[in-house]
Amino acid sequence: MLLYFFFAVSTAATAFALNFDYENIQLTEAETQDYPAIRFADLANPLPRKECRAIPGDDDWPSDADWAQFNETLGGVLLKPVPLAAPCYEGALYNATRCEQLKRTWSNIGMHSNDPTSIMSQWASGNTCVPTSQPNSTCSQGGYPVYVVDAMNVRHIQLAVNFARNKNIRLVIKGGGHDFNGKSIGGHSLSIWVHNLKSLIYHPEYSTSTYSGRAVALGGGTQAQDARNLMSRNNATILTAGGANVGLAGGFFQGAGHSGYTSYYGLAADHVLEINAVTANGRLVTANADTNSDLFWAFRGGGGGTFGVVTSIVEKAFPQTAISSGSITFSTIPSRTQPTANLTTETFWAGMKAYWEYAIPICDAGGLGYNFIRHGANPTRPDVPGLTYTVSISLPGRTAAEYRSFVRPLLERLSEVGIPIAIPEIQTLVMPELDSDQPSHPLARRAPGDTVGHTLIASRLWPRTNFDTPSALQTSHLAIRSFVEDGGYDFHGMNYAPTLAVSGNPDNAVHPAFRTTVMHAQGYEVGAHWDGSNVITWRDITPGSGAYMNEGDMQEPDWKDSFYGSNYPRLLQVKKKWDPYGVFWAISGVGSDEWVVYGSGGGRGGLYTQDGRICRA
Repeated sequence: MLLYFFFAVSTAATAFALNFDYENIQLTEAETQDYPAIRFADLANPLPRKECRAIPGDDDWPSDADWAQFNETLGGVLLKPVPLAAPCYEGALYNATRCEQLKRTWSNIGMHSNDPTSIMSQWASGNTCVPTSQPNSTCSQGGYPVYVVDAMNVRHIQLAVNFARNKNIRLVIKGGGHDFNGKSIGGHSLSIWVHNLKSLIYHPEYSTSTYSGRAVALGGGTQAQDARNLMSRNNATILTAGGANVGLAGGFFQGAGHSGYTSYYGLAADHVLEINAVTANGRLVTANADTNSDLFWAFRGGGGGTFGVVTSIVEKAFPQTAISSGSITFSTIPSRTQPTANLTTETFWAGMKAYWEYAIPICDAGGLGYNFIRHGANPTRPDVPGLTYTVSISLPGRTAAEYRSFVRPLLERLSEVGIPIAIPEIQTLVMPELDSDQPSHPLARRAPGDTVGHTLIASRLWPRTNFDTPSALQTSHLAIRSFVEDGGYDFHGMNYAPTLAVSGNPDNAVHPAFRTTVMHAQGYEVGAHWDGSNVITWRDITPGSGAYMNEGDMQEPDWKDSFYGSNYPRLLQVKKKWDPYGVFWAISGVGSDEWVVYGSGGGRGGLYTQDGRICRA
């Protein structure tokens, strides 16, 4: 398979329309004259309005000959993949050896990322084909696309957009597949897989009308690990995701993009200088502060899979910035190797409150507090709930000595409440390690969305006002305790603060609640019983705040306000201008309430799965 992937360094650059050779390969008007299915959109001659997208078996679904012609025009990159777990089921693809291998490696994130359709959380597909020991059960395509364009250049993307629009087919976009709410899949759809557009160029000097300095151009399929490798070789830092397989030009920067530097440099969306994308009419456009500025504003924080298919971005790079970090753990579960285990429940929660008191100082120091409260078995003390707390505190730009000085007050406070902890082992890394299947660094503790299975999540951005007075902090503390103890859920918190001042006062579509937050909190359950009801209390005590859409609850009742806030009306205007055809649709995306996935899992415990026909609402 042809793979566009190269690293390069330029000596100097100014803003330009095309970043990579594959963006020069484009569909021409001449090619479309005798092939109506691939013509560009023409607002003067709109397509007839259809109430539902076509699905296999409909009269207007393309015939096998139509798909063959389309594949020939694409140059043979059209795929018709079966679900990854298909070898576990009786039929022509059954392979017991392969099935056993899949069951052993199903939690391998890279395997799903490198598959043209598979995703990190299988529930969004309708759980229609997962590894099983019962080969006589049923495997169906479910929420997975029927066809996939393995895009190697802009022309492939343009052909896919035009064919889907002109043939009334649901269109989806997949990069790394790290989204776990179903945005990168769709039943009966055609998918554009940008995974293999992985080119990168580092610019020591890059100039636009608003910026002059270091930058890096990233291909549309570039993942976090790819970018980290390039930055390491060039003594620079860019804002990347913690998960090695996360696609940077997809949902990461389009959703906001938090990292270990969020309180120090801001969000990834705050530092994107230019975007190239194929929009709903099939044209490649450049969006920056001077050209298509409305689209540029919307792309940076307005949500992935909504405004177009990004083929490349240019992002600011910073001087190489080391991070010092260390971990703290305490638990109610007895352990021979952990001196801060075997705590009483009340002492455990007193320790939690002591940490919450330190949340604002961590953020104000430009740091990140990456923490978990997890349930576990307590075999020798059945009367005491098994709870374990772990936090990795990281401080960019601080030496080990400065780190020790910073954490000492927190350790002293923990000791006062009955949790004596020595100063943790400190690591100072120029390039912090990314999450992997076998994380070895404190910063590499896998978040719930980095697991493969049925993880269901809700999130909330907690503002500074929830922690800046004793009474407010007590209310927040009790809400979290109730969530964990009464709800039975695990908790994941990230203490960071991408204020406007820290972020450089950007004008983009990032939810305004990010600018006042000091904690991005998640509740999650690895199973199929999540209803998110316990998060209602979180909403009640954080009025006017919001949630991170990439790690939010797709059953969110007030999703427009939670995921977009006051930006939603303006985003909807941009959506209607650039996609009047409704080509791009994603669950909880801007304008998504105009369409409904009928016959999906919406009735199964309230989970909005993608294994159904999409029709106008």
